[in-house]
Amino acid sequence: MKKAVTRILCLLLGLLIGAGSLYFFMRLSDRSTVERLLGDTVPQMNVSSSCSENELTSLALEVAGYIKNRDFQSLSEIIHPEYGVVFSPYATVNLSTDKSFTAAQVAAFGTDSEQYVWGIVDGLGSPIAMTPADYFTNYVYDSDYYAAPVLGVNHVVKSGNDLDNVMEMFPGAQYVDLHNPGTSAKSYRDWSTLRLVFEEYGGSMRLTAIIHSQATI
Repeated sequence: MKKAVTRILCLLLGLLIGAGSLYFFMRLSDRSTVERLLGDTVPQMNVSSSCSENELTSLALEVAGYIKNRDFQSLSEIIHPEYGVVFSPYATVNLSTDKSFTAAQVAAFGTDSEQYVWGIVDGLGSPIAMTPADYFTNYVYDSDYYAAPVLGVNHVVKSGNDLDNVMEMFPGAQYVDLHNPGTSAKSYRDWSTLRLVFEEYGGSMRLTAIIHSQATI
């Protein structure tokens, strides 16, 4: 009789532990919980190539925090050491024309006053000739993506007229969409997404592309 009672108690304890673990996992997947865990300082992480969605989301928020604070030195430490990082002003990535920078070049963005041609302005055809600081203001962090209400892990949250070819250009990569759905005052045409793309290097995930997506003509 005592053995049977003991087995039942062990079974109930196991169920309680399992339920508690499931609840924590579900809460962790919630963006507000991730932010509370990260805190205001956003600690640097070492996420493996087999990272979970929660780890990838945390890494994307870490990168978004560095971008928001223009902490180019910390941002550079996450960039892929061999490939560098590709910047695309719109959803369609073109590796032959989009600008690519090494980690060392990104680390110096804060004092880099050179104007680079980052692409072509949608609907106008004129070159996007900007300093790194101006480009980040207009085509990287033009919205508070660190507080984005919608996140998509390896999922394009919203598409415009441009082709979303992230997986064609970066096969085997993983990415996170930090999405601003826009406002009703502008019929939600002012939506935008900061897409952060990561590839494995030396057992951890490194930033390999920063893509800006929005409604285009």
